[in-house]
This record gives sequence, C-alpha cells and structure tokens, in this order.
Amino acid sequence: MYGSEGMESTGELQTGEEVGSYKVEGVLGVGGMGYVYRAVGSDGKPVALKLVKRDLASDPTFRRRFDREARIARQVSHPHLVPVLDSGEHAGVPYLVQRFVGNGTLASRIEAGPRSIEDTVDVCTQVAGALDELHAQGLIHRDVKPANILLDESETAYITDFGLAKDTQGSLLTRPGQALGSLDYMAPEQVRGMDVTAATDVYALGCVTFECMTGAPPFADRQGMRVLWAQLQDEPPDPREKRPELQEAVAAVILRALAKEPDQRPQSAGEFASELKAAAEG
Repeated sequence: MYGSEGMESTGELQTGEEVGSYKVEGVLGVGGMGYVYRAVGSDGKPVALKLVKRDLASDPTFRRRFDREARIARQVSHPHLVPVLDSGEHAGVPYLVQRFVGNGTLASRIEAGPRSIEDTVDVCTQVAGALDELHAQGLIHRDVKPANILLDESETAYITDFGLAKDTQGSLLTRPGQALGSLDYMAPEQVRGMDVTAATDVYALGCVTFECMTGAPPFADRQGMRVLWAQLQDEPPDPREKRPELQEAVAAVILRALAKEPDQRPQSAGEFASELKAAAEG
C-alpha cells in the first residue's frame, strides 16, 4: 500500500501536522481504507502512518475492523511482516503507525518488467513465511497482491496491509455477502463470499507469482466482472505462454496454486514456496 514513490501533499492531513507524537511529512499512497503518510516520530525515525478515511471512520463495521487490525497486528511478529508500532485516534479518526519500508513495492518492480525466476522464488519464500505466521495465529490476509508487498534497500520483501484479515474462529467483520480483496488475486471461494482459509491466500500468492514471472496476473486480459467470472470458472493460462523459457515443473507448481478448489492447492504458503523452489532448482 505504500513505498517511497508517489509522495504528494494531498489527503486528510497536511504536511507538518502532528498526529500523536508523529509529524506528517507527506502522502505515500491511498488505499481502500485510508491514506498512508510518511511521518517522523519524536526520535526522528521515519514511520508509515495509516489514517482511515473520514467517511469510513464513522462506519461501525469499518471501525471494528480497523481497531481489530491494531490489536491483532501487535500480537503477530515475523521478519517479513511489517510490524505495527503504535495506534491511536486523531480528530475522531483512528490511525496505525507502522515501520517505514521505503524502497517501493513489488508492483512498481513488476511495472519495469517480469522478475527473474530466482528473485520470484525469493520473494515468494519470504512472503510465504509471513503468511504462514498469520495463518498459525488463525488469521487470513485476504488481500495478498504486489502493491501490498514492500521492498527495502536490500530487496527484502515484507507483506503489509492485512486490515482485511479475519480470524478463522471469530465473526466476519464485513456486511453479509460482501467480498473483500482485489479482483485480480481473489480466489473463487472469496468471490463467492464463502469461508476463506490459508488456501485462499495461497491462491493470491500464486497469482502474484504468476505476475512476477510474466508481468501480469493470470486474467489480466479481462476487465471488471469478467475477472471475477474467470476466477470462478476459467482455467488460468500456462505461464509459459508469456515466459517460454520457464521450466514445465515451475509452471505446474504455479498452476496448482491456482486450482479452483481449495483442497487441490498447496495447503500452506510455505508448502507452495518450497515446491516452487524445488521446481526452479530441479
């Protein structure tokens, strides 16, 4: 949801405005839930400050989701999960403070062209580890996509923006029938509004891996509702159609992650990453 690119002086907050003990320096990005700002703490270190959009802050459902994200995020720790450092409320609007990862997103890297197989395996392995930790805590990310994968100066990957997460035991914090996520990465069961599992995030990670390898997600040639229809019933294309040099075994692993039925996919993100690495090295 954020990187070092795209900073501008728009949004709910103004440059120089103080939010708690943080001073706003500019906008990093805008997501479905709110604005993300670059700010500095009292110690002078940069942070990413996420503020809910004002019209959503008054919505009890969204407010519960945001408050819940802050509580959960403090409980989950992993080297490739962007940590939440602080949370609070400013002028009646809740905010989160996260570690600043300021070298752009995976989405911006892919815009420059497909990634190497080695880089793709590295990113997939790192993100998979973070997802497995979320899943071990009973959480499903629900919105795994290149824009939510941040990269630091050493090109290490971090997954962020799991405000759409839902615990597997608790109530769904969305309106009945509402599907959350990004169309190009939504698993069939997510499109249908059914229960989501770790396999749902595996599907999204499969879409991300496909995009890293080919430069576009599986159904990039569709628009709007046609993407959802394709997620539900169309077989994904073989990634070798756009990347002929890709090993058959690598393509097979990616396509297994994109199986329509959850039980036909790798049952953990780590399993998918391990299979991908073995296929790439085989």
